[in-house]
Amino acid sequence: MTLGVSLLVPVVAARVVDQVLARQGTGRELATLATLILLRALAEAYGEVAGVSARTGTLAALRHRLVTHILALGVPGTRRHASGDLVTRLTDNASMSARAVPEVVEAVVATAASLGALIALWIVDWRLGVAFLVGALPIVLLLHHLMNRVTSSFEDYLRHLAAIAVRLTDALAGSRTIRAAGTGPREVERILSPMPDLSSAGLRTWAARRAVSWQVPFALVGVRVVILAVAGLGVTTGRLSPGEFLAAALYVPIALGFVQQVDTLMFLAGARAHAGRVIEVLAERPQFRCATSTPADVLPPGPGALSFHRVTVRHEDRTVLDGLDLDVPAGASVAVVGRSGAGKTTLSLLAGRLLDPDEGEVLIDGVRVDSLSRAALRCGVGYAFDRPVLLGRTVRDALTYGCPGTTGADVGQAASVAQAEAFVQRLPQGVDTPLTGAPLSGGELQRLGLARAVVHGGRILVLDDATSSLDTITEAKLAAALTEGLAGRTRLLAAHRVATAARADLVAWLEDGRIRAVAPHSVLWAAEPAYRAVFASVAQVGEGEPQVDEEELCA
Repeated sequence: MTLGVSLLVPVVAARVVDQVLARQGTGRELATLATLILLRALAEAYGEVAGVSARTGTLAALRHRLVTHILALGVPGTRRHASGDLVTRLTDNASMSARAVPEVVEAVVATAASLGALIALWIVDWRLGVAFLVGALPIVLLLHHLMNRVTSSFEDYLRHLAAIAVRLTDALAGSRTIRAAGTGPREVERILSPMPDLSSAGLRTWAARRAVSWQVPFALVGVRVVILAVAGLGVTTGRLSPGEFLAAALYVPIALGFVQQVDTLMFLAGARAHAGRVIEVLAERPQFRCATSTPADVLPPGPGALSFHRVTVRHEDRTVLDGLDLDVPAGASVAVVGRSGAGKTTLSLLAGRLLDPDEGEVLIDGVRVDSLSRAALRCGVGYAFDRPVLLGRTVRDALTYGCPGTTGADVGQAASVAQAEAFVQRLPQGVDTPLTGAPLSGGELQRLGLARAVVHGGRILVLDDATSSLDTITEAKLAAALTEGLAGRTRLLAAHRVATAARADLVAWLEDGRIRAVAPHSVLWAAEPAYRAVFASVAQVGEGEPQVDEEELCA
């Protein structure tokens, strides 16, 4: 409506002027002009409200889609984008992209109005239309060039800003280690190392904006002067009436509207850079491939045998697992042992298809895991990680996460098996204690993570170094409880401790991406000095020291 009213106002105003000069009645035209002005004011007010509504609605939908997509990308997605980078894309980049929606609508309306006003100028006098095109074309080319400069430099700016966010996120996660090591100043320097490049990109952006701020307005003034001069000559020669001169003067700013919105166009140039970072993530496809066109929703009955056949996993230029073969007997406890970076976590992720191999296949009871749906896999394979994250409002929510129909008896049984029952009972409200009011140690977190895995059920349980924060006595009690409470369930353990390997039925010795041997711990310990050296190398790694292993590659 704003567009139509804006194009009608000059016509009505021209008629009013001509009728006044001709000493004719102008009552009806004045009433029409007043009505049009009122409608325009109402339309602009409605446009402001609609713009806010569109921006907030778009932002909510965009963030929902982005979060859903990031979770669908799974482990491979976190390998490509650091957490701090993803947070930046979800917050600032998504917000600026959503703000662009009403601005784009406004720019489209302004462009349509400009075309309408240009046609009106041609109708008033074709010479005015020619003068407008000759003057406006260089401005359009100049503005296009400057917008590309702004977008390019702002993309660099956002990339360096995201690099700072990634470094800061990492430093906050390791703040205790930094504090203990006294390396705060060095970390500040590392976090802010992209600042010179950030500053350079920012200066390039503002240089382009500065050029826009004076070059475009200067050119616009020139176009107005030329068109009004042509219209004025038309009046002096009798080719145009005074009312037509007024109409031309009113149509010129409307015709230049798409260029006059310099601030909007510069904002859209920056928003394009923000949107590019969001689209980059949304364009990535989840690597959850299926061997069949219709994946099975139910895992066929079976005892829980787990097999890896010729499995190869690569990350960038590194081969983490290289043609690995391993058969985990049903109901057995198998500890995967290897040096840091050998691929233990990667192998664990393959079992429940949190990660797909580049080559080879993984089977549960003879069924390829890539022929099963996510729901079937979640029912068949449970996980407990070394650094569990508790999700939900209360402890009960955390233990039943993903299994909303779990009974109180099942929760109590799982807590008992995981040796978590005693400290959970000491919490102010037991299992109903809010997580925010339940300060937990690392070992207590791990035991709750184990309890959640037990609640989850499934014929296979994967423990990825899930007892690393427990003391020796608690770990021994937990091992006995797990053996009794999980009897009949297959267990795959990524082990770093001698005691963990010794309690397992079998040890799968992982070296150079392949299984070097499968045997009881006692046999390997007695016969293989290199096997004993694995645990010696693990013991030499300091608790807070940074490591580059497969957890960082895949987790």
